[in-house]
Amino acid sequence: MKNNRNQRLKERLFELLSFSIVAILFIYTNDRMGNDLSIGIITIIIGVSGFIVYLKEWIPNQIVKGIIFSVFLLSIMVFFLGDIWFYRYYSTPITSYMWMQKSNLNGLGESIFSMMEMKDAIFLLAGIPIAESFVKKKYPLKHMALVPVVIFLMIAGLKPVKNIFIDKVDITRRYEANTFLRNWGPIGHHALDTYAYFTDSGRHGMSSQEKMAVSDYFNKKKRKGNGHSGSLEGKNLIIIQVESLQAFPLFQSSAGQEVTPFMNELAKGGLYFPHVYPQTVFGNSSDGELIVNTGLFPLKQGATFFRFPYNDFPGLAKELKKSDYQSFAFHGDEEDFWNRQHAYPSLGFDDYLSIEDMSQDQMISMGVGDRSFFNQSYDFLKDKQNPYYAFFVTLTSHVPFSLPKEQITLKSEVGKENSYLTKYFEAIHYTDSAIGDFVKRLKDDGKLKDSVIVIYGDHDGLFLKDKHEVEAYYGSKISDEEWIEKYMPIPVIIYQEDMKGRTIDKVAGQIDILPTLYDLFNIKSSSYFGESMLNGENGDALILKGDYGTQMKINGEGKVEEFSPEDQKEIDLSDQVIRSDYFKQMKEETKGEKKEDD
Repeated sequence: MKNNRNQRLKERLFELLSFSIVAILFIYTNDRMGNDLSIGIITIIIGVSGFIVYLKEWIPNQIVKGIIFSVFLLSIMVFFLGDIWFYRYYSTPITSYMWMQKSNLNGLGESIFSMMEMKDAIFLLAGIPIAESFVKKKYPLKHMALVPVVIFLMIAGLKPVKNIFIDKVDITRRYEANTFLRNWGPIGHHALDTYAYFTDSGRHGMSSQEKMAVSDYFNKKKRKGNGHSGSLEGKNLIIIQVESLQAFPLFQSSAGQEVTPFMNELAKGGLYFPHVYPQTVFGNSSDGELIVNTGLFPLKQGATFFRFPYNDFPGLAKELKKSDYQSFAFHGDEEDFWNRQHAYPSLGFDDYLSIEDMSQDQMISMGVGDRSFFNQSYDFLKDKQNPYYAFFVTLTSHVPFSLPKEQITLKSEVGKENSYLTKYFEAIHYTDSAIGDFVKRLKDDGKLKDSVIVIYGDHDGLFLKDKHEVEAYYGSKISDEEWIEKYMPIPVIIYQEDMKGRTIDKVAGQIDILPTLYDLFNIKSSSYFGESMLNGENGDALILKGDYGTQMKINGEGKVEEFSPEDQKEIDLSDQVIRSDYFKQMKEETKGEKKEDD
């Protein structure tokens, strides 16, 4: 009798240990993702942890039970550890749409490992005591385990039941990226996000009223002429999207050496916009490409290039094609990174050169180093007939900014050699030099006079979470407001040899780049969101998520405001355009009307 009691006591203690381990994993994940531990989240963690531990008791065979529980627990650990690392970099939780982008993990090993911390070892070690499942038990059996399973399931359901039936809240409504995480913790986030994925994925139809709303929005756009309007018509267009380029490194020095000497030169000799805000969401770099090439905001959930790569997108390449331009895209990574091999033809590009088409003679971090990348791209481009549109996406200045020693040419400040900001400056300096060499080859071959160079950053390289690194480098505190105003913007440079240099201190967003180019190249289309940055009016920028995990508006003074109803309507319209493949629908309806007339 005594032995039986001791055995049952041992079993109960092991069950409590298993329960505690699982609960601690969830609590640690919640904490590492910067989330408060509310009573509601605690009930979810306790309920799910107990449910997992007792659910395994429905398996009678001890060895099978042990193996299944061990694999299940390890899977949970790996999944939520991935959650933590993803959140450290993007300041937002991973979503179901991200699993569509698993091909993006290729070459990201160094960036992923840079997100790891020693304290994560505790997370991994916590899962070792799983021998409990192998202990021979006489109790509980299947039917007896049903009671704690049901009890813990009820505990987990306390918060959602209260919200749905008492508070009358729509728990599936997500206002911005971190809504589910903040309200429900990591467990609830993944449950509701999965539900939202299956109910929201796929193409959406549009009612006649919705189509009319989009059509009215585009038709009401009125372009204001200015001294630059049409001045670049017929020129070759070369756009360079620079990985992780923010505006503050321009005109900065390190140990007396300019961080971006070549971009500084272009900025002084062309149109320079230092207060443009990144508007990328879950597509990161690919969202920057989408915005600048189509004039559409990216989807509020998921990467557009993965969800709708075959849409009939409007945009720059297709409009220039009407004037006999050829269009080419270049990137030094694998062709399927961000699903570009499918999305680029939909944007209107005639050809796309990726790492598969290049000599891998200088590999840095994720792909071909920017210097070799531009050299090989120029060799392809140099014999092309004018006019053409060439779109470049750089790579070397990607997190974690780790250049080989032989490629570092920027002097570092004394005592700051290992600073994160120093590494960022070194990477940007390298890319600046690579771009300079590329433009020099254009000039030496007499091609620069017929070309326009556009440079902009895809998104931030240093985020709000990295503010302490910048503070340590400069030795002074930076307020959140100062960060938004000074460190969050990306630069936009538009350069042509015959231009007169001009800095335009106007607040704008990436969405305003395409209408500015339409203005300069005299393209008449009005199928875009945003406005020309040359129209003389006060600007603003709508941030859908960015590095803050929340949406906000930057007004003309660089201050934060909430979205107005009109702002939200604009974002919703763009979302509808993409999800419904609006432009394809319009073409099909036009064809149908012509057939009826015939």
